Amino acid sequence: MSGIAWRASLEGHKRPLQAAIYAACLSAFLFFGYDQGVFGGILQNPHWLATFNYPTPVITGITVSSYCLGALTGCITTFFIGDILGRRRMIWLSMTFIIVGASLQASAYSLPHLIVGRVITGIGTGMDSSTVPMYQSELCKAEWRGRIVAWEIWFIGIGIVLAYWIDYAFSYVAGEAGWRTPIALQLIFAVAVVFIVWGLPESPRWLAKRGREEEAAQVLCDVFDLQRHDPYVLGEMDAIRAAIAIETGEGAGKALSIFKKDKLQTRWRVFLAWFGLFMNQWSGINLVVYYMPTVLVVNVGMTAHRAQLIAGFVILMFPVGNTLLPSRSTEWAGR
Repeated sequence: MSGIAWRASLEGHKRPLQAAIYAACLSAFLFFGYDQGVFGGILQNPHWLATFNYPTPVITGITVSSYCLGALTGCITTFFIGDILGRRRMIWLSMTFIIVGASLQASAYSLPHLIVGRVITGIGTGMDSSTVPMYQSELCKAEWRGRIVAWEIWFIGIGIVLAYWIDYAFSYVAGEAGWRTPIALQLIFAVAVVFIVWGLPESPRWLAKRGREEEAAQVLCDVFDLQRHDPYVLGEMDAIRAAIAIETGEGAGKALSIFKKDKLQTRWRVFLAWFGLFMNQWSGINLVVYYMPTVLVVNVGMTAHRAQLIAGFVILMFPVGNTLLPSRSTEWAGR
């Protein structure tokens, strides 16, 4: 949809435009969490085990981790093409991968088929999780930026819990539909994001970086329901120009620029972000997400049904205890 088309379609409906941006971004992260949790909930499903001839723990581990390998590939791909395609097209591309991957997983009758589907879905998730926070932060006011991005992480936790409990509900369904349907439900989130993003504007920062400053200013006007010469719009455009000028001067367009020691402290900031996320994964959170029901069955002796239900309550501590406080305190406490 062209810039003129979305402006015309949303003229006089500024608040719904902000709501649509939030809905698209939070739906993308709700999907992210759902996709992480849904597979862990079916590993003990007897129909899933029978379909794939009761895979060994090693084969199960390869199948589970193939998703993460795809996500890594998606993140790296976004690093090279994300700034070329723009935020909206990257989100569309990521959802295309997710739709294809989820369809392959839901229709799989062999492990190679399933693994290919998980890799493709992972690629889409890597692109999605690398793009959506940028898009969200570039379309909200600075004083709300930290809180809104924190809410995205909260929705990951909700998505995981939702996946476990949907797995639990479908575990009472006889036959392969008991595990195929929860996987196929991912398509609802992906298709919803595709249609919502269709009516959303491009990032003003991305537009300005390509010399389309009038369009960038108009996006700010439309999103925040302001006039072209409002002090906030003028200030944001000045800030965007200044940031682009600094980045251009520091060679930010080059791949190796993230390792550069410059006045923006790029290398140090990248290291801090990378190390924080690395330690997040090193803590074993994905292991917990994928194998919580399995541990409850194998080590605790629960039934598969009860394990899925209890695992949902355990993971619920993640969004409740670990995200609500940061989402409220990010702005006044600082990063």
